[in-house]
Amino acid sequence: MEDLLRKRTIRLAVLGAMLALCPPSGASARAAATPGREANGGDPPYRLSGRLDGWISAAAVLAVAGAAAVEGRSRDMTLGEIEALSRSDINGFDRGAAYSYSENARAASNVLLAAVVAAPLALAVDDRARGGWGMVSAMYLETIAFAAAIPSYAKASFDRIRPQVYNPDAPMDVRLSDEPRCSFFSRHASVAFASAVFLSTVHDAYRPHSGARPYVWAASLLAAASVGAARCGAGKHFPTDVVAGAVVGGAAGWLVPRAHRAGGGDIALAPLAPGGGIGVTVELRF
Repeated sequence: MEDLLRKRTIRLAVLGAMLALCPPSGASARAAATPGREANGGDPPYRLSGRLDGWISAAAVLAVAGAAAVEGRSRDMTLGEIEALSRSDINGFDRGAAYSYSENARAASNVLLAAVVAAPLALAVDDRARGGWGMVSAMYLETIAFAAAIPSYAKASFDRIRPQVYNPDAPMDVRLSDEPRCSFFSRHASVAFASAVFLSTVHDAYRPHSGARPYVWAASLLAAASVGAARCGAGKHFPTDVVAGAVVGGAAGWLVPRAHRAGGGDIALAPLAPGGGIGVTVELRF
């Protein structure tokens, strides 16, 4: 089940990255691409740029393609390796997660993640965001593509053992087969925090004087944190896995919209392929 969810997440990220390559159509495209006045008299906070979005979309597609490739690595463990594990080998901060295993928490984490990922659709209620919906959609797809793909590289590099593998209360078939070496870092947390930060950042841009801003941030981050907590409760991840996912996902959720700010130009993104690897460079100008 977990393997199926992972594969579906990667496939959705690939689809999102490819859709991000397509310019929005109709009124939304005109509102997003033209740095003029919106219908309600406000200046659009974001703009589409053929060069910028070409670089970002290319980097997203490369990142997702590379993630799909590294996901094919075998990370199985033998029964002997699992029986030789000791919770005392885990650092004190993370050790408590090795005592957790809950299928209910796992199921809850998936439901919560779906809700958090869908939450940015609420931006359509705002008339200004709705007027630039093509722009918002393209940015969100790019954001989710990065947030879903980047954890694959860490999982392939670190081979960190999941906390449930240390737990004798977890069924042995789960400990053996549920991607035991894919703990660091949490894709659920990365995608959840990317969605939460994206929603809050874009809401701030369209409604900079709204009194609801702190409540949007608090609610979205709390929902994302709940996803991470559920992953720890399920025995799928250590707290540090969730923290790393939150940092990476939050960065994606902030950087992609920031790179599209109208009149900005203080952030530049470009694909990077050093030594046959795949990545993205981020340049900040102060």
